[in-house]
Amino acid sequence: MSSILCQIHSVSFSTPSQAIIVSRNLLREWRCRKKSIKISVGNKSLTVRTIEGKYEEPTILLPRLICRKLCIPRFGEVRASYTNRELRLGPVLAILTTGATNSPFSPFSDRTSLFRQFLTAGHENKPFFYVFTPNMVNWRQGTVQGWFYQQDEMGNYRWSRHLAPLPDVIYERVPNRTAEALPHVEECRERLRNLTHCKMFNQGFFNKWSVHEKLFTHELVSENIPETIHYLDEVSIRDMIDRHKMVYLKPTGGSLGMGILRITRDPQNGYYCRFRNGERNVLQHYQSLDNLLYNHFGTELTSLRRYLVQQGIRLVKYNGRPVDFRVHLHKDKTGQWKVIGIGAKVAGAGCVTTHGRTGGSIIAVSELLTMSFPGRETEIEEKISETSIRIANAMESTTPGPLGELGLDIGVDHHQKVWLFEVNSKPGRHIFNHPTLHHAGHVSARCITEYGLNLAQFV
Repeated sequence: MSSILCQIHSVSFSTPSQAIIVSRNLLREWRCRKKSIKISVGNKSLTVRTIEGKYEEPTILLPRLICRKLCIPRFGEVRASYTNRELRLGPVLAILTTGATNSPFSPFSDRTSLFRQFLTAGHENKPFFYVFTPNMVNWRQGTVQGWFYQQDEMGNYRWSRHLAPLPDVIYERVPNRTAEALPHVEECRERLRNLTHCKMFNQGFFNKWSVHEKLFTHELVSENIPETIHYLDEVSIRDMIDRHKMVYLKPTGGSLGMGILRITRDPQNGYYCRFRNGERNVLQHYQSLDNLLYNHFGTELTSLRRYLVQQGIRLVKYNGRPVDFRVHLHKDKTGQWKVIGIGAKVAGAGCVTTHGRTGGSIIAVSELLTMSFPGRETEIEEKISETSIRIANAMESTTPGPLGELGLDIGVDHHQKVWLFEVNSKPGRHIFNHPTLHHAGHVSARCITEYGLNLAQFV
């Protein structure tokens, strides 16, 4: 379904009851002159009659009573789509989150700038676009008191709250698993899922083991998935270490690299365990695996149930430090996956992971690939992108609800083989702070609106 940009205005002069004025060119294109049609904004709709206006430019004039019933949050340039005798304005896009404040300057605390990026990047496509939390919804009225970032009367952009309909499309951005598990958040997400007109993408967080189960035998990507075992005991860990010499123990629901242990076997000197303890990177030596596991998990090893063990990969290095890649993918307005940005992440000194909070840093992909694979830089980067798109398609085929954005942690070994370590449904945007990826960050933010237009069938 295609849409066009047109001007919509609220008018106070009298018109016949439940009638709207539509410019003659639009009436001719839509073939809806003097007809009763349905007009919709998000989940709000009315039956109205069309009256021909004298305007040549695409224009729709709406009586104030109709504007109030439809809860139109702003006027001016908006997209309009007409098919099957239904005129849709918008679309209405929204970001669902938690943790709102009452401040008009920083309504979402330290995530305000993130949401401002998303809303600002969407301005050129002219949707109704707001951010909301579960307690901003009036379920009986089907409305939301959402936060918009738009121009005021003086032409300055600022945050302001407006009444708006429940949206056509929601980008789910609940910040963490703790917030996601709150009863009122669970109830809100469930009620939104049951609204047949509303589509929500990137729902929830991924579980590491569930992702592995989906992808390890998937025909598109099985060769790129490291061997991983859940429901651990000492025997299974020992077997993995004997076969791979290096393994990672990871909490199944962890994030940001917290709680990860890297265990390496030295045939002459026992076992080395590297991990993060608060602000310190720690390396410990053990004569036996028994002592190592008991020291970290207790004599009963009960907490191992929350962990999985993953085959260690000998990654390419930068100045002696392991490097992996964060690949940020989006679906665009065509509904196809595209790699928007790739950041090379260098582990901190003595660190288990490449996360920034544990001492990691970002370098230009071109610099890393030139150093590690001279003469084959383009080939390796294309291999990373192609593999990432296959992984995104595989994830989508096994995930309920649409996906529009993914962050992949990808590794490349010295044999140029590409490995998947983790899939993130709420990827951070730290790679876009690197100077070589600033433009990619703008493209990434714009893709949220473009994919929303696709889901709302406005393209």
